[in-house]
Formats: sequence, structure tokens, C-alpha cells
Amino acid sequence: MKNTKYVSEATTFINGLLNKPGNHEQQMKLRSTWWDTAFRDQDEVKHAAESEVKHDGYVYFSYKQNK
Repeated sequence: MKNTKYVSEATTFINGLLNKPGNHEQQMKLRSTWWDTAFRDQDEVKHAAESEVKHDGYVYFSYKQNK
């Protein structure tokens, strides 16, 4: 038999957080900052990828060459 009256502490916290006034508007604003991007022209993306300068595998460190 399942205990339907039990609510975990995490569930209580999340429900309290989601029910705060103004939370939904803030969520949508922050979501748009990171995830909602404008349409990118595929020709521009292809051109940028083709014109990118190719680097060595690890460009931050170079071994001293013994001559």
C-alpha cells in the first residue's frame, strides 16, 4: 500500500520555490538569456566553420626541442 500523504523535503522545497510570486516571469527571462536564440543563417554558419583557423591539438604548451 502506497503512502500518498508523505511529501519529501525536496518536493516541499521545490513546490515552495515554484509557488513564489514572480518566479515564473523570472524563470522565463533567465531561460531566454541562455536558451532562446535567434535564427542563424546556415550559410553563415558553414562559412564561419570553413574559415576557422585550424589549431594544433594542444596550443597552450610547447615542448622545448633539443637541437
